[in-house]
Amino acid sequence: MKLLFHLLSSVRMRCPHCRRSRLARHYFAFRERCGTCGYVFQGESGDFWGTVVILYTIAGTLGIATGAVLIGWGVGTLTAQIYAATLVAAGGALLCFPFAKSLWIHLLYRTRGHFEEYRPPEDFRPGAGG
Repeated sequence: MKLLFHLLSSVRMRCPHCRRSRLARHYFAFRERCGTCGYVFQGESGDFWGTVVILYTIAGTLGIATGAVLIGWGVGTLTAQIYAATLVAAGGALLCFPFAKSLWIHLLYRTRGHFEEYRPPEDFRPGAGG
């Protein structure tokens, strides 16, 4: 239950370690580390692939659901249904990007947050990170 609560708290887009500093600067720009505690959000270069997988899952689910509803109701031609499902999938991926990235950062914290590469450097000063 604690894991589920922690992952649901990723919607707030706060640092998974201290839960004070925000993860994102802007909608698509995320910080490298927490400005309060210095926790590194993504320690390895390939850590972004989890976000891609989460977004593809969301986009695919939205696109398939939209296509199924449109085909089931018989709305429009097949070409229009495919375009509508594609637009819904792409729009859903764009809207859900920051939440998918936040969820992935929280999953990384739960699975690898104790490793050395995620800890702040010895000379880290609060307010200087980010």
